[in-house]
Amino acid sequence: MDLCSTKSSGLLSPATISRWVVKYRIPLARCERRSGRKGVKFGYDPTPQTLELLSTFRDMVNDAIRICLGERVKGRLNLRNRIYREFRDKYGVTSRFPYSVAEVGWSIVKKHKRWHRRPLAKRLMFKMDARSFALNYSILSLPFKGERLLVPLRYGEYQRSFLMDKTLKRGSVTMTESSIVIAFSKEIAAAEPSRKVGYDLNEKSVVGSDGTRHDLSEVARLHTLYGVRRSKFYGGHPNDRRLKKKFASSRREKERVSQALHRVSTLIVEKARANKEAIVLERLKGIRRAHMKGNGEGKARRRRIALWPFRQLQSYIEYKARWAGVPLEYVSAAYTSKSCNVCACINRSLTLTERSWLCPQCGAMLDRDLNAAINIERRGKIRCLGEVHSGARDKDEAVKWDETTTPILRAEAPKSSLQELAP
Repeated sequence: MDLCSTKSSGLLSPATISRWVVKYRIPLARCERRSGRKGVKFGYDPTPQTLELLSTFRDMVNDAIRICLGERVKGRLNLRNRIYREFRDKYGVTSRFPYSVAEVGWSIVKKHKRWHRRPLAKRLMFKMDARSFALNYSILSLPFKGERLLVPLRYGEYQRSFLMDKTLKRGSVTMTESSIVIAFSKEIAAAEPSRKVGYDLNEKSVVGSDGTRHDLSEVARLHTLYGVRRSKFYGGHPNDRRLKKKFASSRREKERVSQALHRVSTLIVEKARANKEAIVLERLKGIRRAHMKGNGEGKARRRRIALWPFRQLQSYIEYKARWAGVPLEYVSAAYTSKSCNVCACINRSLTLTERSWLCPQCGAMLDRDLNAAINIERRGKIRCLGEVHSGARDKDEAVKWDETTTPILRAEAPKSSLQELAP
């Protein structure tokens, strides 16, 4: 039985649905619309005016950081209230600048407190919310010192598709010396998937519970290649600060790794959207802390774990899944590789070098990665079509609504409450 249908009126009121959602804890995945967000990168040609804007914003951020640390200001809103009037008079900017400066400055303070570093904005930068800039197709208009600064954007077919889509909402804009990133968002109707697929992330592969495998050996090869290069240069020139600065500012390795991760994440999300699948990932929180110095592992092993971009890949999959309307869920990663997916026996003696193992209880021969992916899938709680839910009278019952009324997405209610509606 669906919330969308009753024998009396054919449609439940929104008040009744809201009351049932709260009283019976009905999952909102079927009742709400999801928001997808994506940042699109554009090129531009910097001018003296844009460089002055970037330099002024960076100086404002560093000034806000100094005030935050010196006066022990806590929170982004308190920092904004503290610098609002002072910065408007001192820098001659509009009222929206202190809001963005406080947001960027407080994020830098929090990040450097966690890393035990001195907070400082080094790169030229600028950030503003959607209410403070205008975008006329490929011309970006920014406020600065009482005037409008026009910045022509350079774009390709990919960026053009976002500029031409009138259904997308525009978010914040972030500018550096070489690029401009504009955030776009859209509302997506939540669709109930037909099945779940769990994915086990490894150093050199991503394995799905349906047997699909995605190769990530290119990422490990790139880390090894650039690591060897750095070691050779540092070994021959251990005190040359210019070489260290050169390697620290080089983004070639990060960009190549990011491209490889984008390819894999796109394949996973496109497959899930085409087959109406839900994605289940493992929550790998604290994995690097478990592989720190002193745990008995070698230096090479700890280095590989430190460079393993598992969270970067998960974030790519997450935002692309939101943009495509694909449900995604995180589950615990505890004993996913050591638990048998047939009898649930936990093989605590399993080592990292054993890629396949024989279950001591039921005798099943298990592939380590595929077994982990299956366990990850089974831990997912996303409801799929065809599953029998508690309280559902008939899983094949059609959704009924009045043709003149906007339909409401399906949601189940407990059986006891459904009987109250029966005549």
